[in-house]
Amino acid sequence: MFGAELEYAAKDWLVLKEAEGKRPDTIRAYGEHLHIFLKWLAGRELTPFAFVTFFRDYRQDHAVKSCQTIYTTMRTFLKGIGQLDLAGQMKKPEGDVPPKKVYTEGQLRALFLLLRADLSPTILRNHAIVCLLRYCGVRASEVCRLRLDDLIGHEDLVKIRGGKSRYAKRDIPLISPTPQVLAVYLTRGRPKLLRGYSDYLFLTEDGTPLTRNTLRLALNRLGKKVGFPISAHRFRHTWATAHVRVKTNPKVIGYMAGWSPKSLYEMMEVYGHPDLQDMRDAQREAFGG
Repeated sequence: MFGAELEYAAKDWLVLKEAEGKRPDTIRAYGEHLHIFLKWLAGRELTPFAFVTFFRDYRQDHAVKSCQTIYTTMRTFLKGIGQLDLAGQMKKPEGDVPPKKVYTEGQLRALFLLLRADLSPTILRNHAIVCLLRYCGVRASEVCRLRLDDLIGHEDLVKIRGGKSRYAKRDIPLISPTPQVLAVYLTRGRPKLLRGYSDYLFLTEDGTPLTRNTLRLALNRLGKKVGFPISAHRFRHTWATAHVRVKTNPKVIGYMAGWSPKSLYEMMEVYGHPDLQDMRDAQREAFGG
């Protein structure tokens, strides 16, 4: 099959997955993975050799985990359209997955100092978002889906109504300074962004609901100002690592993170980042001294 045929097949396949009840986030991820592969294919014919060549090239500049997710999506897609033989005999890409970086205390202090110094509506919004990412460990997609009702009436909680799995539905306690920063955004920032009516919590300058892409761009701009990259996912790693370091019950971490109980310890391995001091503290606690 050539690239143009695969593009048409991909559109039909995504519609089918949606009709089967796949979650919107899953459909979106499928679409992104297919787009990356088909853009590289550029209309050429897909053969087992081309399939292998894509992953050889893609792996030069991308993490193993990214290669693995695209591989899984492409195999699922090709199987779904009855063309799995085009993937050939290639096995799932392997390799060590390096630990994700977390923010240092110095970086966090610099970031919040920058945010507190600017009272413009968009920065008040960004300050509230960063607090939710830092102190609640929520996903970027969950931030964008938040509604006013997810805070009103639950002053000490943020309600996550769903997401990547059924375990994503949860209530997360808010801790200072998050409630105070949210209150400032709701009273002084959001009214200036609002155009007409919207029940979404976070809005753009045009008054439309914040999307993952607009959030990513906002965090990128913030990173340029503060001098280091800002990403929602790194905040999630930083949040999980903070809980690991104070020995929070793994089940509590898993619930607040929205992880499946079956994948809890696998996710703890991915998201927990003990450093040398953590290991020294663990040794002292276990054996004294």
